[in-house]
Amino acid sequence: MMQAASGNVADLIEQVKFKEASDRNRSKNKSAPTVTIGIEEPIAWTMLFDFDVNRYFSDPRFYVEQTLRQKLWKFDNVDDDAGLTRDVPAWLGHYPEYTFVGMEVVFTPGGVPHIQDDHPLTRAPDLTLLQPVDFYSSGWMPRILRWYDEIEAIVGGRLEVPFNMTWGRGPLDLAIQLRGYDNFVADTAERPAFVHDLLKFLTEQRCRWWEMYYRHFGLKPSSTFISDDWINVPFISPNIFAEFVLPRYLEIEKYHGGIRGIHSCGNTVPLQCYLLEIKSLQGFEVSAWTDLAQTLINLPPPRPLWISVHPNNVLCDSAETMRSKIKFIKEACRGRKFNLSTSGLTPLTAEEGKYVASIQTWLHAARELLSLRSLPAGKMPNVGLNHHSG
Repeated sequence: MMQAASGNVADLIEQVKFKEASDRNRSKNKSAPTVTIGIEEPIAWTMLFDFDVNRYFSDPRFYVEQTLRQKLWKFDNVDDDAGLTRDVPAWLGHYPEYTFVGMEVVFTPGGVPHIQDDHPLTRAPDLTLLQPVDFYSSGWMPRILRWYDEIEAIVGGRLEVPFNMTWGRGPLDLAIQLRGYDNFVADTAERPAFVHDLLKFLTEQRCRWWEMYYRHFGLKPSSTFISDDWINVPFISPNIFAEFVLPRYLEIEKYHGGIRGIHSCGNTVPLQCYLLEIKSLQGFEVSAWTDLAQTLINLPPPRPLWISVHPNNVLCDSAETMRSKIKFIKEACRGRKFNLSTSGLTPLTAEEGKYVASIQTWLHAARELLSLRSLPAGKMPNVGLNHHSG
């Protein structure tokens, strides 16, 4: 078990402020490419700190203290290019949107999500089974708004409290979860009008939710980010994406005035030609399940890449193998703008030291190898890619 940062909320806040202001922290994220580590949240934290995630998501004071301890642990143990920030994001897990459209989401003590897979829509392709989304009453929204207020009250203005419980999922993930994968794929051939209507409904409700969000917080619409893990060939075909999904993305882009980035843990290579039609994208994610070499052929050289390596590359590979894989990325991307990160890392054993040592070995190899390359001038945009496993 790790040696956790000690102290109450006030002490922990002061530690975060002190380290955030340090020269070491202020020197981060100054070069390109950046190299960052993704921690598999909340699963990795429950293993490292030995707590029940259901307490974490229900006890606001414990949540604030634990989140601060996690920030300090990462700063002390993972010297990547992600700077320590003066904030406590109000968060209840990766999947609140599923509850907005009528599905239940629960977590095991270790943080593994279970999303309802028997919604009435799985038994009948009937859109009347879905209700319009209301920002104040749908799904977790009452709990979310209360949670945000509780976190803000505990933090008391000493740190920022970002509202990290927004609607990030695209319509595809929600449609497949509502309908069931087999049903959804059959629907695309047997009842395509229903699929269009379902995805249109979900897109309309997403924009409706954001409209109420902006109004509630007194904000103006701004560019958004989409997560759709079912953007994954061969589970969907390029034709399914082009016919059913891309038009909805273009609607989202029009409403928000831009889409910063799109996340999928799947293989997006055969879809990249369609993603290029989304003109506002600031860059393209190359997940661990997307082939880098083909991506470099598919995407024009000016397009920035956000490359995310498989957890095994960090947690299982030897130092020699790590260097070989990073060298391949370096050589393949010569002359291209890219950032390098890992997918979410979960400890493979209870040995914290082994977990940290693997991360440090990979970071050292990445820094040593990538510092030798020359990049065009320009800082890569930060789009907040999600590093969860799917």
